[in-house]
Amino acid sequence: MTVNAGRQVQYELLRILAMLGVVMNHVFNYGLHIYDDFSVDVSSWQGGAVWSVLELMKLMALPSVNCYILITGYFLADRHEFRLKGIWRVWSTTWFYAVGIYLLAIALGVESFEWHELLRHATPLLSNSYWFVTSYVILLLLAPLIAWCLQRLSKRQYQAALLVGAVVCFQPFLGHVLMDRQQVLLFVYLFMIGGYIRRYYNPLSRAVYPALACVVVLVLMFAYTLYKNEPAASQHFKIFAMEYHGLVLPLSVAIFLWTIHWRFNHEAARRAIMLVAPLSFAVYIIHTQSVVDTWLWDSVSPWFGGMSAPWLPLACVAVTLAVFVLCIAMEYVRKRFAHQLFSKLPLPFRE
Repeated sequence: MTVNAGRQVQYELLRILAMLGVVMNHVFNYGLHIYDDFSVDVSSWQGGAVWSVLELMKLMALPSVNCYILITGYFLADRHEFRLKGIWRVWSTTWFYAVGIYLLAIALGVESFEWHELLRHATPLLSNSYWFVTSYVILLLLAPLIAWCLQRLSKRQYQAALLVGAVVCFQPFLGHVLMDRQQVLLFVYLFMIGGYIRRYYNPLSRAVYPALACVVVLVLMFAYTLYKNEPAASQHFKIFAMEYHGLVLPLSVAIFLWTIHWRFNHEAARRAIMLVAPLSFAVYIIHTQSVVDTWLWDSVSPWFGGMSAPWLPLACVAVTLAVFVLCIAMEYVRKRFAHQLFSKLPLPFRE
């Protein structure tokens, strides 16, 4: 396997890490139930250390979705052609698992057949069963038009457009008013940022600057979670998250800029990354499919509930890796079969 010059290894690794972050986000949200009654006793230094590790893990997982879109903008902001093949891959993968898992659950007696449920699974974009997929497909449909517009902007005009986008999208400005669940608008803005980085960022600049920016923003986010816990005057601290268009936004950009400087000289590692990265999108589809989603978190949550606090960070990592690896294995098998079955289709529709 050769590494495509247009899809450098560092960005594919970021794609893998982003999907691991998505799974970890869900582990915290639906496994630990951090938005319900979950808290950590910080009356001892051990408890404080556990809370700190968990909070940092959650904060570091939050930029995952934003980074995924920044990658898309970085590679598509200078392309005007309609990417039918990319849209087909996203839609076909989503449809296969949404419908296939539901039908398998019926065959195994886990679910009872209902027409409205079959219709919901068979129309995942219209039913918005996967909010990310719906917004992402809309972005891909808009990408040629956005790219055409961006290509006609001077550097100063591009910067002005990004500034307006920041005012509209960034939470400390108008974002807290205008961006209530407006994922498509945020995705378009992230796409624009990715395109600007591709056109104007100097990859020969020092990697320490974006790395330092990551640390600074992460420290600010962590300090804010401490501030949020203090008014409670309690020995039990909660795990706080933040909106994708809040401080997560500059952290995402800093991570992406740092990624540009990553280099991998080990050929085996490069091959492994290029093998796994194209399979990683299915991880989101599989583990958030409603049947799997219900079973997974109903199984994991009691396990977390009976665990002593010091083991929770390791358990979160273990569940994240287990879900990721199992889903990658399923997608690998599916793609092997799909390659054999659909190899005679017109080129845009091949797996």
